[in-house]
Amino acid sequence: MNNLKYPVLLLLAFITISCSSNNNAPWSQAIPAEAPFVIIPAEGATLHSVLGSSYTPFLDDITSSAIQLLSEVDSTSSSAVNIKSLILYPGTNNKLDIVWITEAANGYIDKLENKYDKEFAQNQYFFKEHTIQKLHLKDRTLFASALNDLTLLSESSLGIEEAIRAYEGDVPRADISDITLQPGHILMNTPALDHGIRQLAKVTYHPQLKKALQGTKPSLLSLIQEGEDQKQTYQFSGTISLDDSPKSNLVDIISGQNAPLTLDQYVSSNAAAFGFFRQSPATSLPDSFSHADTSSADSLFINEESRFAEIAQHLDRSFALVMYAESGFLTNGEHLFIRKLSDVDGFKKELDRLVPQNYAERINGTYFIQSQSLAQLIGSSLCDFPGFYLTITDDVAIISKRRELAEVVVDDKNRRRTIFYERQFRDIKETLPDELSSLFFINDDFDLFLEPYYYPNSYLNVLLSKFDLLTVATTLNDDQSALEFHAQTYRADEQQDPYEEKWHFPIETDLAGQPVLADIGGSSRQEVIFTSQTGTVQVLASDGTSVLEMNTGGDNPIGSPVVYDWYGTDQNVILQAAGNKIYGWNGEGEPLSNFPFVLDETVTAPLAISDIDGDGRPEALVATANRRLHALSERGQNVSGWPVTTNTSVITKPTVGEFRRTKTVLTFSGNAVHAWRPDGTSQANFPMFVNAPLKGSPTLYNDNILANAADGNLYTLGTEKPFADSLDVLSASGNAYQQGLYVSNSSLVGSPVVENMRVQSDGKTFDESMIITMDTNGSFFVFNTTGKLLLNKNMSQPADPSFSPAITDIDRDDQQDIITLANYGRLYIWNGINGNRMHIVPSTGMKYPIFSDIDEDGYIELIAKTDEGIQCWTIFGE
Repeated sequence: MNNLKYPVLLLLAFITISCSSNNNAPWSQAIPAEAPFVIIPAEGATLHSVLGSSYTPFLDDITSSAIQLLSEVDSTSSSAVNIKSLILYPGTNNKLDIVWITEAANGYIDKLENKYDKEFAQNQYFFKEHTIQKLHLKDRTLFASALNDLTLLSESSLGIEEAIRAYEGDVPRADISDITLQPGHILMNTPALDHGIRQLAKVTYHPQLKKALQGTKPSLLSLIQEGEDQKQTYQFSGTISLDDSPKSNLVDIISGQNAPLTLDQYVSSNAAAFGFFRQSPATSLPDSFSHADTSSADSLFINEESRFAEIAQHLDRSFALVMYAESGFLTNGEHLFIRKLSDVDGFKKELDRLVPQNYAERINGTYFIQSQSLAQLIGSSLCDFPGFYLTITDDVAIISKRRELAEVVVDDKNRRRTIFYERQFRDIKETLPDELSSLFFINDDFDLFLEPYYYPNSYLNVLLSKFDLLTVATTLNDDQSALEFHAQTYRADEQQDPYEEKWHFPIETDLAGQPVLADIGGSSRQEVIFTSQTGTVQVLASDGTSVLEMNTGGDNPIGSPVVYDWYGTDQNVILQAAGNKIYGWNGEGEPLSNFPFVLDETVTAPLAISDIDGDGRPEALVATANRRLHALSERGQNVSGWPVTTNTSVITKPTVGEFRRTKTVLTFSGNAVHAWRPDGTSQANFPMFVNAPLKGSPTLYNDNILANAADGNLYTLGTEKPFADSLDVLSASGNAYQQGLYVSNSSLVGSPVVENMRVQSDGKTFDESMIITMDTNGSFFVFNTTGKLLLNKNMSQPADPSFSPAITDIDRDDQQDIITLANYGRLYIWNGINGNRMHIVPSTGMKYPIFSDIDEDGYIELIAKTDEGIQCWTIFGE
């Protein structure tokens, strides 16, 4: 037996080596068959260069990933992290997930593990003999795994697992055997596109989308970008090979023979989208037809297929599909089909034969026919009309579900209100080949047509916002084995961009707080005042030019500057908390007398100014590290009854307002709510304590205090109880002064906002005061004041914890809009009525955004801190 020992060991070693033969397999073997797209960056691309590329904000929108997380991961490596590809994989939340395939230096994952491990948490797990490391970055989790000499990074553990399975051959890979991958290209995995599309569409439409592109192979697309910012356009080109499998209906109609466009003179100018295709008319009924659930006309064709074939022989291959967002009658989309006729008289004769036998009805030259089989014959395999109206003009037949829609095509053609006469369409048509197998054209109304079909929170509107017009053209090659594919985006003629940069003021350091707007120089326009973290206080004119510059002498500033008529002389001054001082300057930038005020301890919260005792002179409310809140007079001394003491240090700005008919100073400290009268005595029953640490600052509404908390509840404190008892999570406690409204299972952030808004919910319109709040996961919530949830949307990014939702009419349509900010600087604008996202602001990462018409021209300006400094844009709207 010992003689067999060494041969057996050699055999085992050989088997082990054979099983490990994929050690040197290319990264492309990690592409799962279900991944619809793979981005292959340019040669030599690194994680840093990709994060700074022009398409990164776009990926932020269409994926569930917080892409800027990887900037932290990138900084962990001592050398550049080279990127091989970005696999876009269908995620579990109706968005794509990104799996980054990288080449990193040895020991890179060990460095990530050391930096991002979390105590008392699961920091790794094992999958098919691979260690998948969990990296805890802020409130997100990133997964990392080594795959031979590759490193996989993703926020989706499923995405990484599927890439490993594909690499090791346990699940099907994308079939790219006929493709040579090249840097700077996009792999469009055509057979898997239905997986991506189904993420957009409502579930009821998923069966129709399954295998929508069966019969095609993956394609490598080149991308050309032209123009800048909102004028940028894109061209995608590539070859889509056709395989031997049965073609789907869609592939069949786009891969018909090449021919000139002939039906564009019948497409109305107000169409949201249209396509020109070719499909040979079927001379026999589809196999799926039976006597069950058929009309009398369908039964006729089943029993007498020759009648069906006689109609088919009068049809040409060319047809058009035309879609309307709003056709004048219905507020949702409608569509119709236009079929070219090879024999108009013969076609009419066959239709007229159906009328006497009541298989069709003729109304003033328009036919009404209930026949799904005939609808598919004339409209194509894409048509599912159970019944339709048909009208004939020239040598075409138009069918639609509504008579007026079919007849309007004839009217528009006669009045020359068709795309054939539209200059931009004619210009585009001249750039296309003379003969095409298909052409699809959409404009900026297409999202309205699609709205009933897709999830409201899908990323489709992001895709559509990148252009005003889009053409997708295919041309069949000579041996009919492949389609030349070309997609091109355009900007519409005389299209006004939704925003325009107004000015830029360079500043390298971050800000201590949000900029403020106030009149410092006595002009008719407000100035922009902000403080950098280095202590520089800057005043800019409304055109972005510098007016004044002061500094806090090396003291670290806390929060935003405050502008106030401190001396009651109608002259504003600038006040800034920094270190253990309060600094003050006049309109010329000169220090105020008695300033800076010096305190015994470091300031811990932004400064608030208010005349709390009503004597006509303001007080400076400032919290310090020794758990005290001061009310300083114009000489820097505490007024009578102050300072007051809190249970923990106050770190957010105090609120001053009317509460219980008395001017009251409110603060949060930990989980306590404090309320003091002007003389420093506490309001009855205060301080009050809630069940979790409080966030932001107190908000006053109708003699109640609203408070966001870390347990995801919105608390209200006061003698009134606005929320319905059934919604009050504290109802069992019997507390006469508190209510708790469950909002989220994540911590709330910022301060709740109360604003009068018009909101549509459950088919009703509410026009009243609303409470708006956010959680750390990036969801905002709109409640009415009784606690009923009316609107809820998510940014798919964590929220900036210091930013409270802002409410303003940013696009000047007399309706309030909701503004939210992601933790990595992406600004989101939402229509306040229905919660639809509005793509009318820059995608630049920013902090501390504010909105105002600073130049008084009727348009709102956005001012924010970016990597470039302080930037200002004018917002024109959609």
